[in-house]
Amino acid sequence: MVAAMELSPPSWAVAFLAAWLVGASKTGLSGAVTIAVVLFASIIPAREATGALLPVLICADFIAVRMLRQNVRWQELLHIFPWTAVGIGLGALMLYFSNDAQVQRVIGAIIVGMTLYQLYRKARHLSDVNISRHPAFAPSMGMAAGFTTMVANAAGPFVLIYMLAMRMGKLEVVGSIAWYFLVVNLFKVPFAVGLGLITWESLAFNLWLVPAVGLGAWAGRRLLDYLPQSTFESMALTLALLGGLRLLLV
Repeated sequence: MVAAMELSPPSWAVAFLAAWLVGASKTGLSGAVTIAVVLFASIIPAREATGALLPVLICADFIAVRMLRQNVRWQELLHIFPWTAVGIGLGALMLYFSNDAQVQRVIGAIIVGMTLYQLYRKARHLSDVNISRHPAFAPSMGMAAGFTTMVANAAGPFVLIYMLAMRMGKLEVVGSIAWYFLVVNLFKVPFAVGLGLITWESLAFNLWLVPAVGLGAWAGRRLLDYLPQSTFESMALTLALLGGLRLLLV
């Protein structure tokens, strides 16, 4: 369990930075959540970090939904939600039967795999390529997203690929993702509580991070005026790859 008083000042600084990145990622700085996952796992045992980060994500989700509540395509979300639930169940089983070292390596492998794939897409300029609408596409993306969000809070790339395949406009993509993660992260809470990943101690820790989430959300859009999105995404993917390798190889 997370004991806030046991964290050193440098660890608190890392925690506040991670919370700030979570807030910023939900309002424009895509990719930052993956960095936050790595930062949390660097100061808290990997298994506990999964639960400690979840309330922070939910706080940021509420902020994002309030800003983008009109931009959502519910029909596409309803297609993927049931499969996401199946993936979350599989992820919960993984967490139940795994120790901290195993979870840390799984998180590292997920992050490395996703960031390498995203870097490949950027290098090949595949961002706007239409994704196949094969009948297995929604189930596979939903289960992959559910599993990775339960185990590593890192389902963003899978969800983004699905949304783009549905030919949504930019605002619809961002708004639908905001609603998707709000619903999914709330759905994960009973699993996290049952696994002992969310406790009163971890919630007390989360409360200290709420201001950083708010500041991150406020700064997200403003930073985009000065930092090109493509530059930020390249930086975020590179840092996430290095962080994932650190978790995988430790």
